[in-house]
Amino acid sequence: MPVTCNAMAMGLVDTERYPIHDLTSPAGQALVAQCRRDLAEHALCSLPGFLRPEAIRQMLDEAQPLMPDAVYTDTRRNLFFQPAGDDSLPPDHPRNVIFPNRFARIINHCFPNEGPSRTLFLWPALTEFVRQVFGAETMYPSQCPHLAMTMKIEGEGDTDGWHYDGNDGVISLLLQKPDEGGEFEYAPYIRTLEDERLDDVAKVLHDPDRHAKRPPLEPGTFVFFNGNLSLHRVAPVGKTVKPRMILLYSFDRSPNFVFPDRAAENLRSLPRLRDLTRERERFIA
Repeated sequence: MPVTCNAMAMGLVDTERYPIHDLTSPAGQALVAQCRRDLAEHALCSLPGFLRPEAIRQMLDEAQPLMPDAVYTDTRRNLFFQPAGDDSLPPDHPRNVIFPNRFARIINHCFPNEGPSRTLFLWPALTEFVRQVFGAETMYPSQCPHLAMTMKIEGEGDTDGWHYDGNDGVISLLLQKPDEGGEFEYAPYIRTLEDERLDDVAKVLHDPDRHAKRPPLEPGTFVFFNGNLSLHRVAPVGKTVKPRMILLYSFDRSPNFVFPDRAAENLRSLPRLRDLTRERERFIA
């Protein structure tokens, strides 16, 4: 990455508070250590104020002209991404509870190459920060033309239903909160590799107010999250004049990682916001 791009990326981040450009310094080492502790203990590490206010504005401004080409998902599934459950189990069993899954998404190849969102994603200092926090020997930005970098957009009534992630670590940057709802809710390390612990999962599904955590996330917050063993969702967005907008970055230990072909095929099958009257009115100014 050219020096000018490094300088641009560094200007997006509050590096005085989060010195990811100098991880060999005592402050940098302390930051990595704290992030690793938070992940180990809580499955989530949040860094409020990671993005400078001007960076948030730039990324939101960048997204506006891309909205018409965003693809829209409107499906129903259980927490294991299956459209139906198990008839041999009770209707309220966790495998049989079906959740709506509705949101718009700007996919990777729509973003301009020299815009702030991609510039930050490709900043070597950010990749090294992610590598050290996850304790990996190598780390690279995903090469997937579709899902390496995406922005999820959720308006009134939209939600990302309860689920687990298919990978160990997710990186996100919250850019905008809705006026009501849209909280991130999760149950840290509720399952193990050996045990789904479905009785505990059922408690979360039936009473998330009591059994799920809702970390206070404000625009500009950078989040590391271990979602493979931690049940989570984005609660339905309530009445709002502005959507929830969050940028998602994908990294991998392999330099050539791309998501499976079926993911690309699914994206190609989805309608664009420009072709959906109701959604176009909600998202496109």
